[in-house]
Amino acid sequence: MAVTQLKLSNFRNLAALTLAVPQNAAVVALVGPNGVGKTSVLEALSLFTPTRGLLGAEGKAQIRHGQKEWGLWAAFTNHESRITDHEIGQTFRKAERLLHVDGHKQALEGLAKLHTILWLTPATDFLFSGPPAGRRRWLDDATTALIPAHAQAVARFAQHRQARLKLLVQGRADDWLEAEEKLCAEWGIQVLRHRQEYLAALVPHLGSSLTLQLAGNALAVLEDADPVMALKGKFERSRDIDTRMERTHAGPNTLEVTGHLTLEDGTTTTLAQASSGQHKRGLIHWLVAHVQLLKTHLKQPPVVLIDEFSAHLDAARRGQLLTTLGKLGCQVWLTDTEAPALPHAHIIRLDEV
Repeated sequence: MAVTQLKLSNFRNLAALTLAVPQNAAVVALVGPNGVGKTSVLEALSLFTPTRGLLGAEGKAQIRHGQKEWGLWAAFTNHESRITDHEIGQTFRKAERLLHVDGHKQALEGLAKLHTILWLTPATDFLFSGPPAGRRRWLDDATTALIPAHAQAVARFAQHRQARLKLLVQGRADDWLEAEEKLCAEWGIQVLRHRQEYLAALVPHLGSSLTLQLAGNALAVLEDADPVMALKGKFERSRDIDTRMERTHAGPNTLEVTGHLTLEDGTTTTLAQASSGQHKRGLIHWLVAHVQLLKTHLKQPPVVLIDEFSAHLDAARRGQLLTTLGKLGCQVWLTDTEAPALPHAHIIRLDEV
């Protein structure tokens, strides 16, 4: 898929912006000085997924100062047919993202069935050295691209987990709490299974240089004859500590995502202990493997967003990455302060738009 038109209103620092992209543009480079809204455009594109986007921000934080809502609209075109497949509009108002696809209102999770979008940002460069919540969010976004139902499972698990905590803090040990723990366990098992399914499907595309795996006690429930009741039992046993700490100590929200990278000399390092350059190579390796996975299973390469393009890799490796993504059929949107030396890129100078 490719984005051929994009319109924004009252989004971040952008009052209004309309961009048109040639249908054959495999690389779209957003160029200009700091502060003109390059990252804001990428963030807007990332919100055409059922996630909180590449910055993980709340919708109200994305509204331009002094305004009450933001709006986004984009046309997605199939690379092969060159015919607009979908026109997608979104608004955020009164703490809710509202979605319309081809003029019809849809649930946000429906975006996962239409196309896939993934991204690299400067923050991603510290993914495995930062808090585990960031790695779980990254894994869930990747899993949703392969398994659209995962978006709903993650959202429902979070909803019932929060409802359970509220009942615990209120001192409600009754049928409502029992029901919330059952629902929390049912959706939690789906989240665990989807994550495992994604990683299992990714392995053949990773080769031998990178391994990714889940770690944590919550995985043990999947080996039980009745995983849902096993996870529900964990919730019941952790009621006291969860009440005191106002945090859930069992379930998919406690899992860790680990990675190991094989270096040129044959030695292995964890991504958490890797150098900055090694960590970036590991993430690029995952990115390419993920694209290959989606193309194999969904027959549809994703749109790839790369913020601060020249900060990720040296010139030679940047060229190799774009060549690889181009051969896989991806449309790439990137940002930089100077126009990249790419002969076939469609350059958009945001300070001149």
